[in-house]
Order: sequence, then C-alpha cells, then structure tokens
Amino acid sequence: MDSDTFWSIIDGSRAAAGEQVTPGFAERFTAALRVRLATLGRSELLDFDAHRTRLQARANSSAMWATGRVVARYADAFVDGLIARGREHYERGVLSPDDLADDPVVRAVAAGDLAAHELAPREVEDLAEELYGDTDDYPMLLRARTGQVAPLVEDDWDDEDDQAVRTHLPKIAALFLQ
Repeated sequence: MDSDTFWSIIDGSRAAAGEQVTPGFAERFTAALRVRLATLGRSELLDFDAHRTRLQARANSSAMWATGRVVARYADAFVDGLIARGREHYERGVLSPDDLADDPVVRAVAAGDLAAHELAPREVEDLAEELYGDTDDYPMLLRARTGQVAPLVEDDWDDEDDQAVRTHLPKIAALFLQ
C-alpha cells in the first residue's frame, strides 16, 4: 500500500465521521475506518497497519509523547488522532508538537469544551489486527513488514516530568499544566 492509498483511507474515514472534531468524533472515525478496512484483504490490512506503525515511529519523540500524555493521556492514541485528522495535520504535529497548542481543537480540550478522548481514538491501534483475524501471528507478521518499530529518540528527555514539559513545550504546558 502506498502512502496516497493509506491517506485516502484515512481521509475517507474522516469525511464519513465529519471533518470537525466534535463530541463523538473518535467513535465515528473508528466506525468509518472499520468499514473501509473491512473491504481490504489480509495483505492490505498488514500494509495499512505497517504504514500506520511507521507514522507512529516517525512521531517517536519525547516532545510528542509528552504532548500526548498531557493533552490526551495516551501518547500513541494521540498520534493516531493526528493521523485521523489528515496528512497535513500529522506532519505539522510531528514537526512541532508544541505548536499543537495553537490548534483550536487542542484549545477546546484545554478549556474543557471537548473531551480529550476525541483527539485520541484508542481503538484504531488494534483495528487492523482485529479484522485480520489470526491475531496470534499478527504481531510477528506486522514486525516483518515494518522492521524496527521505534527509532531512537533524538530529543531524549523525561516526558513524564512536568517541569521538563514546561521547559520543552511551553505553549502546551501553559494550556494544560497548572
């Protein structure tokens, strides 16, 4: 599966869920993605999940994990939420996680106007594996397609230390940490 096909599946699922992240978005997006993935064969499901896993690995940084933890409690699901919002949103977020503080949806979460889980569709992580069926072999098959799952982190700092978050992500910290 090439990148354009992957993003086409994501974009179609987001369009079916409603372009705006509003209450119920995570559930609607996951349901729409399930419908699209259910039409794929086993090899295509692995390709889709391998692409998603590589995007997760690209986002592997202390800054992204801290942003995901502070904003939505689950960093990996938060990255899936960036993916759900589209290629451009994902790329901007990976480039500068602190600039996500300027995103109106992240600001709505900070203000308490939107539940954090709407930014982090946790079920997406297991969806392809569930549809694949033979889950005993799935992790090994996926790893064979992706190689090294998580590259070394270049900005290695303690993403669970709130003071470090304040230092490295001042805009996110200003919104979410007291």
